[in-house]
Amino acid sequence: EATPGSVFFLESPKTIGGKYEHTFKKYFWSMSGPVFFISTVWGEEKSQQGDLDAMVKKSSKLQERFNKNPSDYETLKELGVIYHDMALKDAKTYAKKAVNSLEEVQKIKPEDNVTLCFLGSAYTLMAKESWNPVSKSNYVNKGIEGMDKAVKKDPDNITVRMTRGLNSRGLPGFLNRRQVACEDFEHLADLFEKGFKVPASLKSTVYKNLSELYKEDGDKVKAQKYKVMAENL
Repeated sequence: EATPGSVFFLESPKTIGGKYEHTFKKYFWSMSGPVFFISTVWGEEKSQQGDLDAMVKKSSKLQERFNKNPSDYETLKELGVIYHDMALKDAKTYAKKAVNSLEEVQKIKPEDNVTLCFLGSAYTLMAKESWNPVSKSNYVNKGIEGMDKAVKKDPDNITVRMTRGLNSRGLPGFLNRRQVACEDFEHLADLFEKGFKVPASLKSTVYKNLSELYKEDGDKVKAQKYKVMAENL
C-alpha cells in the first residue's frame, strides 16, 4: 500500500495461470501523490516550495551516489525521474536536467519504456519554457512521439499509461491529446477491473480524471460512475 508521498514504477504484468502478477519497484518519494501529475493544482505556494526543497535535497543525494558509481543505471534513472518531477514545478530550472539524465539512461537501456515515456514528458516540459516557436513545436512533437512509442511497445505498463495520460491531459487543447488521455485512463480502469493490484491513491487518480473528463463532455452518467468509484476506494 502506498503512503502519501510514495512513488512507484509499475511494470507490465505477467499472465501466469490466468492470473495477473504485478511488480512494484519503490524507487523514491516525491510529491503528495503520484509523480505523474502534470497540470493540476498543487495546493498552497508554501507547500509547493516545501515539496520542491525536499526534492532538491533528494536529487543531491542521488547525484552524489551516481558520482561515486557512474555505471549505476538505476540511480541515474531515479535522478532523471526526480528531475522530471521537479520540472513539473519549475520547468525552467529542471526540465533540461531531466532530459539530459533520461537521454543518458535511454542510451544505456533503450528498451526501457518507462524511461522513454518520462523522457517524452520531459521534452514537452522543455517546450513549455522555450521562447522559440520552432523549438516549442519540435520538443512537443518529439515528446509525444516518445510517449506514444512507449505505450505502443508496452500498452499494459501502468507507469507508461499514467505518464502519457496525465501529460496528454495537461497539454494545450489545440494539440488534440485529450482523447488520448481519456483512452489511457479507460485502459487503466479496465486493468484495475481485471485484478491488477495497485495503490488506492493511483486508482483514485484515474477515476477522478475520468470523472472530470466525462463531466466536461457532458456525459453525466459516466462522470457520476467514476466519481462514485473514486469515493468508494
